[in-house]
Amino acid sequence: MDYDSEAYQAAFIRLVQDLKLALSEDEIEHFLTTKSSEAETLLPLLNEELPLNSGDLPAVQDRFYALLKHRLQAEIQRKPPLFPWEDEILDYQADSLGETVMAGVKPNSLWLAQLRRLALPVALPDELLGQLLAQCQQLSQASLREGAKLVKSVESLFPGEFLELNRLAGVVMVSPARSGYASLQERLAELGDDVPDSYATALPPQQMILSMLAAREILNSLSLSVVPNQLQAHQWVTEIGALTLEVDYRSQDGGMTLRIQGQLPCGGSLMLQGEQGRSIAERDDAGNVIVELHDLLPGQSAQLEVRLGEDDGLLFTIDPA
Repeated sequence: MDYDSEAYQAAFIRLVQDLKLALSEDEIEHFLTTKSSEAETLLPLLNEELPLNSGDLPAVQDRFYALLKHRLQAEIQRKPPLFPWEDEILDYQADSLGETVMAGVKPNSLWLAQLRRLALPVALPDELLGQLLAQCQQLSQASLREGAKLVKSVESLFPGEFLELNRLAGVVMVSPARSGYASLQERLAELGDDVPDSYATALPPQQMILSMLAAREILNSLSLSVVPNQLQAHQWVTEIGALTLEVDYRSQDGGMTLRIQGQLPCGGSLMLQGEQGRSIAERDDAGNVIVELHDLLPGQSAQLEVRLGEDDGLLFTIDPA
């Protein structure tokens, strides 16, 4: 039997599917072109174990596939492929954030009313939304790219699925803004028999996409982009009314001043934290509170923590444009 390049190509494409590698057609073609000599190097190993003239074609094919799989896995370990958002290999070491789901998440938190309004193809359960909110608050200030944040926000929900999460993160990052809501529903259907009726009935890959879609929306909601000399309003709906934040960022006396007025639906507090200091304001009932930071450097970010009653705080990151 003669193992030519067609056999190698067929085995390689099968490996790409089995190993769940997110390779484009161009990448597959490049790999096949540069690695076509691999088939010849594997033939002596096949001859040692299974005589090629034995007529046992299935056995030879299976052994060739196993040898090629081992060779490809070794190649991937030696030089891992880049994920879509990477320019270079990054070290994603597991940490306390990804090892366990955040403790103390309250499914009936005041903040969940806003999350139930997320534009998702399928509604997510409150417990899951609470876990995602806790994770995203920790990640909102991390110096990671969007894809890495999405993976870290949900990896504790899907243990052992790091590679699959990275692959699906690429799908999430182009949906729905670039590919459209309808296209996203089609992609969910491609991962199963149909678009699921609920999160509980969704297949694992569909649950991964839905969770990362929610995480992306939450991360965007927790990031308040401000433009100099433009008053901007942001709203977060709670179980007892809307929290409204008016953010004013402008030049004053040679530096930048950040002023936030919060309309609280009940008693609570605001704490605005910057590199040079912090500002705190609180009240016992519903109404306005104001916090300010002065002499900020242009482009310097800040963090705003909002607390309502005895509920968990909500942490925003303020990023000047």
